[in-house]
Amino acid sequence: MRKTLFDRLDNIWWERRMGISTRGIVPTDHPDSVHYGTMAYRTIHGILDHLDLRSSDVFVDVGSGKGRVLCCAARRSVRRVVGVELSAELCRQARENADQLRGRRAPITVENILADKYNYADTTVLFLFDPFGAATLRSALERIAEDTRGRDLRITYANPTHDEVFQEQPWLDGGERLSRDRTGWEHDVTFYQGRR
Repeated sequence: MRKTLFDRLDNIWWERRMGISTRGIVPTDHPDSVHYGTMAYRTIHGILDHLDLRSSDVFVDVGSGKGRVLCCAARRSVRRVVGVELSAELCRQARENADQLRGRRAPITVENILADKYNYADTTVLFLFDPFGAATLRSALERIAEDTRGRDLRITYANPTHDEVFQEQPWLDGGERLSRDRTGWEHDVTFYQGRR
């Protein structure tokens, strides 16, 4: 879906207000990854409001790109914000944005690592903006299940291209899908919870 003029102006306003630069589209060279693209700030804020983040939450963005979602989450009262990203260049840009971020309330770290290699043991909130194909998603979810077994875990899957992979997971509950028609957000979003 194309961004409206309002979204474009709103995105520019938020970038200036926060002191960061995350716009653009960047191709990736991993065979099962999706290019870097951004989500409208109003959609990000709507999702974060829906998640009702807590001060004890560790928020992990898988496929964090230049750090737009990381920066928005770090302006909330959470314990920590982590980006997981395969591109070293996008990691560098995300770290620069984290360093320049105005209004930060939580620390941000950015890990240059594949999604199925990261240790998710302390993660309580997981965010994915359609970062890769079904095969990589399946592998990452296996790792996440192993690392977070028995813990409270909330997952947000924005632009849920491969929702069927989530629905195959016996350790997940939910599948609450909020459509963009209902919310006014830029994308459909599905929410899941890890089963204890």
